[in-house]
Amino acid sequence: MLKVLKMCGRTACTLSPDVLCKACTYKKMKSDCYTQAEWRESSNGKECNPSTNFVPTFYGPVMISKKHLDPNADPDDRVLTPMMWGIIPRWHKGPPTQHKISTNNCRIERITESRLYKDPLNKGRRCVVLCEGFYEWKKPKSKGGIKQPYIIYFPQPEGQSMFESETWTDRLDELWSKEDGWKGPKPLTMAGLFDIWKSPEDDSIIYSYSIITMDSSSAFAWIHERMPAILETEDDVRDWLDYTRVPAEQALAKLKASSILTFHPVSTDVNNAKNKGNHLTKPIDLNKPKKLSGSGKFMTNWLSQGSPVKAEKSESSPKEGVKRHSSTKDLVQGTSAKKVKEDEATN
Repeated sequence: MLKVLKMCGRTACTLSPDVLCKACTYKKMKSDCYTQAEWRESSNGKECNPSTNFVPTFYGPVMISKKHLDPNADPDDRVLTPMMWGIIPRWHKGPPTQHKISTNNCRIERITESRLYKDPLNKGRRCVVLCEGFYEWKKPKSKGGIKQPYIIYFPQPEGQSMFESETWTDRLDELWSKEDGWKGPKPLTMAGLFDIWKSPEDDSIIYSYSIITMDSSSAFAWIHERMPAILETEDDVRDWLDYTRVPAEQALAKLKASSILTFHPVSTDVNNAKNKGNHLTKPIDLNKPKKLSGSGKFMTNWLSQGSPVKAEKSESSPKEGVKRHSSTKDLVQGTSAKKVKEDEATN
């Protein structure tokens, strides 16, 4: 059974390095022109795992101050590099993904006291986690109902969709310039911490990160009580990254729950981490009747006839055939319980 993921545990993260470097354009404090963020390969040769169903342990794009890699760099210079989602505890001695601690999120309320997070925070290892958007599940109104997933993201420029690349990919050259910066789709920028783990077995180095979470804003709380710390503006990003100018306490105090995000409901296919594809980010109509599964159709037909019918073997039934229930109540409860169990296993 899959472990229940806590907020934030899924994102859509598919943008290529060339797009991200343009999308993370910034203006240095002493310059009138815009600069693209620099791309650096990961320390262990890992590449990003582009996916519309991005999960912890995947490698995704993270932006940091270049001074972390080059002490002589300008504090304003920025680097994009792949890191693994989920900080590896520095004391861990086994395989990097088998420390058995949930580290995809770090709660802002405990960050200064946490054994895991206070050290990277004090070392200035602040980062910006990039993605198109993150998923969150709204609890059902009734017991036994299915959680409805939503994807949450920044509002986009008119005529452009973060999840429909055909609206902007053919215009990359015209969407960026030194004079005007980036005019294309805006990826989500979340505040995070990163750390550096050294394997005791082969001395290999792995950079990994966690996303900072906090109580939700009133605009978002109806979906979930927690949300990532969103860096809404260029000033927010600059202050979070520049650890030489903005101390940790001040940087944390600047983080706030965002109220400018937008969202739409998506298919419950995203509940299963094994499901992939662009359809996962597409909006769905919650008022449209859901398609019945094979077992759902059988139950509907059985109930509509008003009398028991013999169950026939099918591809979705066990080899010995569908077990016949002694009453309508038994059949309904059996189907509902199974659905709840599947929902808990995939969320």
